[in-house]
Amino acid sequence: MSFDLEKFIVDCRAAHDAEASHKFVREVVARAVSEPSAVLRGLGEPKRSEVQRLYHSPKLTILNVIWGPKMTIMPHDHRMWAVIGVYTGREDNIF
Repeated sequence: MSFDLEKFIVDCRAAHDAEASHKFVREVVARAVSEPSAVLRGLGEPKRSEVQRLYHSPKLTILNVIWGPKMTIMPHDHRMWAVIGVYTGREDNIF
């Protein structure tokens, strides 16, 4: 399986248009990250910590967040729904 960024964006937009919440977008993201090596090949090997904006519209933003070792951020509220798909490493939430 391969990860096609343009198709991923189209699928996320269609999912959001079908249901303006996280429900269908979550399914698209879950499918994508079920093949983590394909996502990594499709997006490229990270070279440094950064936030890449893959797509943005008034309704939907898709980010690729490359988290560096030992990076932390204070607890926060997105004030909107968010779908997080981890394709390498892990997310630790410590409260």
